[in-house]
Amino acid sequence: MTDDELKLAKERLMKLWDAYESLEKEMAAAMARIRELEEKERDKERTISTLRELVDAKDSELRKLEVRGSSLDKETSECRMRLQETSDLLNLEKNRYKKLYLLSRELEIEVERLNKEVEARDRWYRDNLAFFEELPQRLGKRLEMISDRVPRERLIREQGDGMDGPGQTLAPSRREEATFEKIDPRDETLRRLLEVPGMDETKARTITEAGFSDIEKLKNVSPFELVKLEGITPTLARKIADHVKA
Repeated sequence: MTDDELKLAKERLMKLWDAYESLEKEMAAAMARIRELEEKERDKERTISTLRELVDAKDSELRKLEVRGSSLDKETSECRMRLQETSDLLNLEKNRYKKLYLLSRELEIEVERLNKEVEARDRWYRDNLAFFEELPQRLGKRLEMISDRVPRERLIREQGDGMDGPGQTLAPSRREEATFEKIDPRDETLRRLLEVPGMDETKARTITEAGFSDIEKLKNVSPFELVKLEGITPTLARKIADHVKA
């Protein structure tokens, strides 16, 4: 082999070596790039896994919130029902207290009226106290007059029975006889009830037919029991109690 051939072969070997080294460098760079891409892919997979876990946790929290929201909706509905019931009860109590206030006001007016009547009665009693003090004495004198007159009339009647002949007439005797009449308690109760202002026969009979046919029973009955009867108002019940006890 000549020197020229050797020189050409050497040049070819040098070129091949340079090409090999270039390929080695390119391959090393490619391997480094591959390793870099693989590392990035692993990072992405880890990120995706983390995101999946986070999404699952959020889904679980969301389901819990949905269940809690459903429970809260049920509790809200129950609270609304309770609130409506409480509001209805409040309105009912307001109406009851309003009626009680009106009743108490009416009773106050009635008590004031009765106090005035009591004061007027006391004034009348004081004004007529002297008459009541003299009344027993006057009754005693009247009884003495009657007891003295009865024997005289009996004597005149006996003397008249012994007289004969025309023209002898006897004055009719004047005797005072005590008569006793049996009074039905129901009629007496009706009469006393009809004396109450604002009372009529229908209401009076309603009271007597309810078991209060005796005036003594009415004295012990409470006005609240009379109010339960049909047509008997609180004011009328109070008037009845005051009237039968007077």
